Amino acid sequence: MALDSVHLTHFRNYENLRLGLSEGVNLVVGANAQGKTNLLEAIYLLSTGRLLRGMKDSEAIQAGHTKAEVWGMLTDSGTELKLTLEAGLRKRAYLNSASLPRTSDLLGRLPSVIFSNDDLAIVREDAASRRMFMDTELSQIYPAYFRHFAAYKRALEQRNALLKVASEQFIASEQFEPWEVQLSEHGDAMREYRTKFIENLEALGRPIQSELADGERIELKYLPKDTGPLASSLQESRVHDIRRGSTTVGPHRDDFLILVGSKEARLYGSQGQQRTAAITLKLATMRVIHETLGLPPLILLDDVLSELDAHRREHLLHWVGSVQAQTILTCTEAEQAGSEIRSKATIFRVNAGTVES
Repeated sequence: MALDSVHLTHFRNYENLRLGLSEGVNLVVGANAQGKTNLLEAIYLLSTGRLLRGMKDSEAIQAGHTKAEVWGMLTDSGTELKLTLEAGLRKRAYLNSASLPRTSDLLGRLPSVIFSNDDLAIVREDAASRRMFMDTELSQIYPAYFRHFAAYKRALEQRNALLKVASEQFIASEQFEPWEVQLSEHGDAMREYRTKFIENLEALGRPIQSELADGERIELKYLPKDTGPLASSLQESRVHDIRRGSTTVGPHRDDFLILVGSKEARLYGSQGQQRTAAITLKLATMRVIHETLGLPPLILLDDVLSELDAHRREHLLHWVGSVQAQTILTCTEAEQAGSEIRSKATIFRVNAGTVES
């Protein structure tokens, strides 16, 4: 799967950009704050329906305008993906000009893996970052996972609303049961997908971590908040949840453990170890997507090379190159990509929202 071209209108600092891409390596070079990451973000938006960096949709609309558009054409199939962002309205997704019910309906049409300095959050920060990582990647790979995830979120909102009412007045148990049945059905399914995903990441990540870090071992373990069937946990926690006004058990509270050299990377890993573990997770994800879908994902690397020493930079580029995927790599200087990458890359130069090849 590859992106033949991308077109941006009033997106971030791009007034109007139409850019044809190579099916191989695309090297995007420019000084900071010129639009390199904005270009990657637009492509990531087409892939996942989400902006990077936790931004609000309205913040991606160019100053002085009320609407932004991003669309792309897929190689071979000629399929057109499009997203519009409009101030005061929810974003809209289109497939071949036909409006889709949800932006999430774009998921899986252009699978991607993005590498950025924000990836450190997966290792270093709280469980919410690791859950977002799992949910984003699994939703791209398995449409069924996203259906379970979306249904679980809806049921969770309903149960939480009922819990808040129950903290002030009596609510019969029967009113909780329909939502808890849905939470149990979809939550148990989510945990099965997540557990298998983490097992696959560990198996595929071990040789990567070993090569990146001179034999260092990485271990991953899924950590459910509660044990046993979720239906029982929800029933047992109901009184406590009413006092709290929120649901305290279920996959929305789960985590996964990252061990490097038998120590928890979040608490005891050096910055180098944490960064390497984050790269390993993303490279292993790339492999999982390739093996599951039979096609490599689109690879997006956002200014990560400048943060790596020569050893890690060389091995990162080696592992990325090994899947022969379409790659879009940003950096401030083309030399950072190394002579081998430069020799086969299509090079674009970005300056103040304009791109030249």
